[in-house]
Amino acid sequence: MHVARPEDLEVDLLDEFRHECSEQFILCETLLLELEHQPQDTELLRRLFRAVHTVKGNLDYVGLHKLVPLPQAIEELLEPLRAGDMQFDSMLGDVLLIGLDRLRNMITAGLQGQDIGISEGAFAALCQKFRDLATAQTSKSDRRDMLVALDPQTRLPSQAEAEAIAHNTDSPLIQYGLDNDPDLHFFFAMMESAEERSHFWAGRCRRQLNLCLAMNHYAGTPIPAEQLAAAVLLHDFGMAFLPIELLHKDGNFSSEERKMIQCHPRQTHELLRRMPRWQEAADIILCHHEHADGSGYPKHLHEHDIPAGAQIIDIVDTFEARTHERAHQSLSKRPVIRAILEINSQAGRQFSQRWVEVFNLTLKHQPELARA
Repeated sequence: MHVARPEDLEVDLLDEFRHECSEQFILCETLLLELEHQPQDTELLRRLFRAVHTVKGNLDYVGLHKLVPLPQAIEELLEPLRAGDMQFDSMLGDVLLIGLDRLRNMITAGLQGQDIGISEGAFAALCQKFRDLATAQTSKSDRRDMLVALDPQTRLPSQAEAEAIAHNTDSPLIQYGLDNDPDLHFFFAMMESAEERSHFWAGRCRRQLNLCLAMNHYAGTPIPAEQLAAAVLLHDFGMAFLPIELLHKDGNFSSEERKMIQCHPRQTHELLRRMPRWQEAADIILCHHEHADGSGYPKHLHEHDIPAGAQIIDIVDTFEARTHERAHQSLSKRPVIRAILEINSQAGRQFSQRWVEVFNLTLKHQPELARA
């Protein structure tokens, strides 16, 4: 489907449109993140509607008339939210976020005279899905189906696919020249065995190891790769000894349950520090839940006192949780774009600004690491 802008469009008008569009999409992303924490805030919903309306209106000015039905359909979904006839939740927020991201990509393609990557029939069907969500009393499964239609990466793997992931023999250690280290092979085998306790963990070890080692690489390898690898492989080993009911609990933890969970860094730290070669890895593990602003645990350290490896793992752990570990709550992965936005929103607070920039750089050069 082609929606190219007129060739005689004034350059100044086009630049102004690009700038305005960029600002409105960033505003939409910010408002959707805020709505997750304040779903009843009608002012946030009003501002979100206004931003979408601004984008829709500006499409006419640059000749992208064919795209107008999509922001119009998104507006129709926002109307019952503003009126209080529909309740905002995280899954609906994800639907809106991915829908707006699709619109942004279509606008970019249209301005460049490219095909927008969707047929006219599929585009009409996409707009209709937003209208259907607005006019029906939809269930979570309806919203989940819409989310999968917008972003197939949000689909959970089937049991067979999960088992295939778990038995994948390709090791990330090979790429970084660590495949001949017997200790690392031992740690890898330990964590893969631990992952078998829950199918929600399938492939988790490989995903985190790949992304952590890549971040270290793009930062100039300030941490010895073998120490970081050991820390990544074992940082959550203590979690495997928690009751499975606690690992899969859907809801808030009691104070006692939270204490049980927060003990796992010390448990693995004590285990690994018995091996003299891995003292640095042990220290990384102990601090991987510390936050840059001092709000983490167990020591409430601030950024400059936290080992760099622990700061990497904190980001990658959170990214993993946002894209995979919600499975037992919503039966779908969190959209990658939402997870990346959440990581960036915590720069300078939970995470080091420097390491968030490295995270962004890594995914820019290796986007496949976000889709694993």
